[in-house]
This record gives sequence, structure tokens and C-alpha cells, in this order.
Amino acid sequence: MSINRTYVGVAMLILGAGMTVTSCKKKKDVVTIPEYTVPATYSFENVEYTEASGRVSMWAGLTSYLGKSSSRKISQDTTNNLWNNTNSSFTAEISTNLPHSTSALNGFSFNISGKVSDAGTIKQYIDSMVAISQFYTATASQGVPGKIGTRIVNYSGLEFNQLVAKGLMGALQMNQVITYLDKAAKDDNSTVTAGSGTAMQHDWDLAFGYVGLPTDYDSSKTYASTEANRPLAIGGYFRERGQYIKSGGIVFEAFRKGRAAINNKDYTKRDSAIATIKLNMEKILAAAAYAYMGLSQGSSDLATRFHALSEGAGFVLALKFRPSNSQLTAANYLTLQEIAQTNFYVLIADASNTKVKQAQTILSTAYGQLQP
Repeated sequence: MSINRTYVGVAMLILGAGMTVTSCKKKKDVVTIPEYTVPATYSFENVEYTEASGRVSMWAGLTSYLGKSSSRKISQDTTNNLWNNTNSSFTAEISTNLPHSTSALNGFSFNISGKVSDAGTIKQYIDSMVAISQFYTATASQGVPGKIGTRIVNYSGLEFNQLVAKGLMGALQMNQVITYLDKAAKDDNSTVTAGSGTAMQHDWDLAFGYVGLPTDYDSSKTYASTEANRPLAIGGYFRERGQYIKSGGIVFEAFRKGRAAINNKDYTKRDSAIATIKLNMEKILAAAAYAYMGLSQGSSDLATRFHALSEGAGFVLALKFRPSNSQLTAANYLTLQEIAQTNFYVLIADASNTKVKQAQTILSTAYGQLQP
């Protein structure tokens, strides 16, 4: 019995020692996060995201040129050059009052096409707009491309430039935001490069640059189109179609919180900001799609209805590039696609707007109430 008691005593001493060692190891692993503040603007050291904001300005130039198709036949060579940023294609006519000047845009070594997901499909829509532009003096009707009011549509009533403009908000902007946020979560956050910070800081900043918001963004402000330092693309729609869900202020705050968290190695707060940004980027696209589907039902003017349906279809296309954990299921997205791709003359022929209302129901079921 004494031997057993001795054995037990020794075992308890060993176990206690082991527990002490383990406890010490745990204490060494604890990282103390200092108290820190989140600035009211996106103002941090070593911020550099020219490549991201430059592409958003290129988006503005390209889509502006496509809009010229309502008054003239646009050039295939010019759209190719804008897409690939070749031959100094950004001119004052299409790229003034932007964060980057025309000379800066033409001098950049990067382009839009190199960062677009499913670039072939988007380029096909660009080329289709070029082809349709030759009918800018014709009158459109079912099966015949041409003008309805001041807008040029294809044989089914669709404005291809809206597919491009809104589609790129998903295929370029949201896709790159998601890519860089995911990358930032795995990056090194120790080695600092002058001007761009750590790899984690830089990738976070690039994600911010792709959203199209100024560093002093004010979600309550209506920005004039003449302001160079204004929200662009998705950035502009935060207010235009996202006021009800307050997505602009939420996203801007989350980017500031996330960058401050990274600076202080507060990775729990960083990851929370990532989730907030992804959700609200996706929700603004859904809110815009929902709003335009609604606007397509509220007018007797054919041009107004087709324009709203074209914008709605563009935002549905953008949702193709939503996060992998999206609340919108693949099956429901496929239904949305089918509705958006239905001949617009057929959609408006239904006085009850059955399919369009079905699209709105799918969106509100996935994301909650999106409009007042």
C-alpha cells in the first residue's frame, strides 16, 4: 500500500508539474492588444491603392463611352483600347472629374480586363453594345434593335451598356474586394514596406480602393457628378439605392475598423469587419436589383420600363460574383438569371408582372427588406 501511495504521490507531482508548464506556455501565447481608436476617415500611415482606384476610374471612362451609343455609332477599336488600356484611349470626353486624370489613366501599366472575373462574358456584352450602336437612328420594336426614347436597346429591349456597367460592379469590384479581404486575412503583418505598409495592410487598402469611396466619405451627402472625389460605381449606389439598408456607412465604418484592427493586430475585429463588408457589398447589389425591378412596374413609359429592367438585369449579373457563403442559394440565383434574361417585351406584356415580382420575392427572402 505504501508503494502505491508513493506512486500516486509521484504521479501527482509530475501531473502538477506538467500543468504548471502548460499554464506557462499558455501565458506566453497571450497577445495583449492595446487600446486604439478608429479614425473618422480612412486616414492611416502607408496607404497605397492606386491600382484599385485606378481601375474604378477606368470603369467610369469605359461605361461613359458606351453611353455615347445613344447618339452615335461607337468604335470597336476604342472599346478594345479602353478595355485593355492601350493607345491613350481615355479622353477628356469620357474621363473628366474622376479621382485619376486622363493622363494618369493612360499612363497606368494596368487595365480593367486583367482583374475581371468571367471577362469573356463582359467583353461580349461590350462588343454587343458596339454592334447595336449602328441602329442609333432607328426606332426599336419587338425583334428590332434601335431607340426607344433616348435609349438604345437590342431586339428584346435590353440596354447592353447597363449589363456592362452593373455587371462590372460584381465581376470587377466585389470580386476584387472579396479576393483582397480573403488574402489580407492570411497575409504577413510584420514586415513593413515604406509607402504600402505590411502585406496585410496593403491588401486591405486595395480592397478599400475597389469599393470606389473617397477617404472622407459621408454617407449622408449627395455628391455632385462634377466632384472628382466622389463615390463611383458601387460606391455611388450605396446612397442611390442603399439608403434604406444604410450599407454605405456600414461598409465605410467596417473598412476603417478593420484597418485600425490590423494596425493593432486585433484579428478578431479584422475578421468581423471582413464579414460585415462582404455581406453589405452583396446586399447593396441585391437592393439595387430589387429597386429597379420595382421601378419597371410603376410606369406606362416603355423606355422607363426597359431601362429599369436593364439596370435590374445588370445587378442580377453582378450578384453572380457574390461571396461563397451568400444567403442567396444557387438555385434561386438561377431563377433570377432566367427572369432577367427573359425578353423584356414578354415581361411587360404580363399586366400582373408575375416574373418580376417573383424576382423581388427571391431577393427579399434571401436578404430581408431591401427598400422602404
